[in-house]
Amino acid sequence: MTGTARIDQTDSEKAQAFNLLAPPDDYFDDPSKYFRLLRDGDPVHRQADGTVLLTRYDDVRQVWRDLSGLVYKGEYFEKKFGKGPLLEHHTSTMLFRDNPDHDRLRDIVNPFFSQTSIKSLTDFTQDVIDREIKKVKQMGEFDFVRDFAFRIPVALICRVIGIPVEDADYIQGVGRKVLFPLNPQVSVEAIKQGHEAVTEFMGYLLPFLDEIKARRTIDPSESILCAMAAAQRNGVEVSDAEILHMCIVTLNGGHETTTNLISQSMHFLMDDPESKRQLVEGEVALPTALEELIRFITPLQLQGRRTTNDVELASGNGTIPAGTEVVLAQASANRDERVFEDPDRLNFARRPNNHVAFGAGIHVCLGRPLARMEAPIALASVLKELPTLVRNGEARFQHNTRFRGLEELPVRLA
Repeated sequence: MTGTARIDQTDSEKAQAFNLLAPPDDYFDDPSKYFRLLRDGDPVHRQADGTVLLTRYDDVRQVWRDLSGLVYKGEYFEKKFGKGPLLEHHTSTMLFRDNPDHDRLRDIVNPFFSQTSIKSLTDFTQDVIDREIKKVKQMGEFDFVRDFAFRIPVALICRVIGIPVEDADYIQGVGRKVLFPLNPQVSVEAIKQGHEAVTEFMGYLLPFLDEIKARRTIDPSESILCAMAAAQRNGVEVSDAEILHMCIVTLNGGHETTTNLISQSMHFLMDDPESKRQLVEGEVALPTALEELIRFITPLQLQGRRTTNDVELASGNGTIPAGTEVVLAQASANRDERVFEDPDRLNFARRPNNHVAFGAGIHVCLGRPLARMEAPIALASVLKELPTLVRNGEARFQHNTRFRGLEELPVRLA
């Protein structure tokens, strides 16, 4: 009994000492073991910057669904970023705006993510995938992330926004510099690059917006840029800066997480022959399997809320005071043993599978229908057309706590 008590105490101490602002190097290869430590030993984890990290499913879901919680982080981001383009961007889009501004902006772009709109993009998506499959077959050896997984969602979101897909590499590079400062702890240099990237990205998009606004008539169904320009012309309160910021956040959100989902799905399937066999032989439908892959991977790991009321936590682990910046670890919630049996294993027969990878409440992920359409098509094509795909080196994860993604996944056709 004494030995068991000592182990529990040590785990609790380890949990309390964990620092998401400066995580250990092996965190990026497998954050799940640290989240498990926190769920068991310190589920309401107070961090050095004053934020509170929640890791249990019930607590994360409760704070998400609390309509009094806010996403606007003007004061918090100003302390972190300083004044400038980066602050303007991360306080101007629906991602970090509360109502009524959230709904005002989201209502303009919502039609592009309806089931009808997504269905109309299916043939385009398959054509892109077929083209990229042909390219990698000719290469023989390639990086699955850069040469395949990235190419599909970025082509799709470029079409939806209304910009050339040929600019995909540029968009990824500048977009990552905009997103990276959202991590809990970043360098002064990364923040500087973020400010510069926002200015550069807006400068890139502005000529496309100006060309559309100069048209005599604007078809709002053509692209998100057209929809926002048409809304502005028809009297909707939306500024040019808001249009550009909305396009940036949609471009970033529309390709980064789906790239990570597709690439990590293959990464884990190559280590799990039985799960892969179930998909190859059609034993499990890919759309069904995708929900388990989404839970298991959770490409967007962390989100935030600011409480406006005292919140008594569903887990019984105390109360979060009003005015607290809360970090919601949805990646941890999706591995919570209290909700998901054997959560660190892929199980395509998992029922129910109420994962929270897309968030909840009014800020639930806008692009989730897009991801659910393109990822199964991409994975089905890879499994069918590249049956001999094997590793060709070590996979490497990005050092990014907010977005979990592979930096590279070297593969070859055996």
